[in-house]
Amino acid sequence: MADRESTFANPEVIKLLNERFVAVAADDWYERRRDDAVGKFFVGVAIQGPRRGEGGSTRQGIYCFTASGKLLAFRNHRDPGVMLDEFRRALDKFAKLPSDEREPGAVKVPPLDDATLDRQFTRKPPEGAIAVRVFARVLERDEHGNCTACTAGEGESRRGLLSSLDHLWITADEWRSLIPREAKAGDKIAIPAALAERIARFHLVDNTRGEPPMWRREDVRKNALSLTVVEATPNTLKLRLDGEVLLSTTPDVPKSDKIAKNERGYDARLLGYIDIDRRKPAVARFDVVALGDHWGEGTYTRGARPGKTPFGIAFQLADGKHAADVVPPQASRDWGGYLRP
Repeated sequence: MADRESTFANPEVIKLLNERFVAVAADDWYERRRDDAVGKFFVGVAIQGPRRGEGGSTRQGIYCFTASGKLLAFRNHRDPGVMLDEFRRALDKFAKLPSDEREPGAVKVPPLDDATLDRQFTRKPPEGAIAVRVFARVLERDEHGNCTACTAGEGESRRGLLSSLDHLWITADEWRSLIPREAKAGDKIAIPAALAERIARFHLVDNTRGEPPMWRREDVRKNALSLTVVEATPNTLKLRLDGEVLLSTTPDVPKSDKIAKNERGYDARLLGYIDIDRRKPAVARFDVVALGDHWGEGTYTRGARPGKTPFGIAFQLADGKHAADVVPPQASRDWGGYLRP
């Protein structure tokens, strides 16, 4: 989030990248492990820079390179001024390359065949699955006790105060199980156990400041989600989701603002609505909100506010119109564990 806000929201950076570069975003965790043409290309670029991945370590950073794989510049920095200098340095190096390396079409890249990709590190949603955008944000209470967005004071950093984005994948079998042949208002519909656990363990997390630790199965102290039919017609099925979830790394939930080291938790209520188009059939709406108190921090999410503080998470059906909609869930690195927690 800090990178996006500081570097890639800078007008000069945006203009330069749009006019002089082809922007590509990828997850280093996958790319440095892939045993296919994509992974070999990435590693070939990375080893020309300072992060060579010794011992399997990260190669995270911002790379400027040619279509043939020649590294022009590398930096892992948030300051837009610093990155502008790097981008301009890369352009200077590119301008000095032989013309036959700079001409459009100079490098021929054969089309990728899915059969040649390393499936172990290529994440695609299962056939018929739907993607749901998951936004998380730290909140604060106003003088009336209502939750509102946090604001930074003068001169303070906004890091961690903006919303994060992840994706929830729901399999075809799971969402189809929400469509009973006969249903009437007031009926209860069971939520697939795997889906309920996936939501709690992998998507009710604080990822606003970095990559969060996922909840273990034993951290799920309570996970009570229920679906109620609000309206049932031949064409449409409207469902209401209600629930309470308690996640805690310790059996005893802290009753004060004194949070011990490595102690984390989230005590939330959930409310939402799911609409099914029975004619297709398809999910037409998935709007769910989780709101409650969060506490603690992880190894890569340092800087959490002290004590128990308001935290909100919103789920919204992805329409597939944004490039980010195909980004796999953070927790899907453990592929089998994500789909079958």
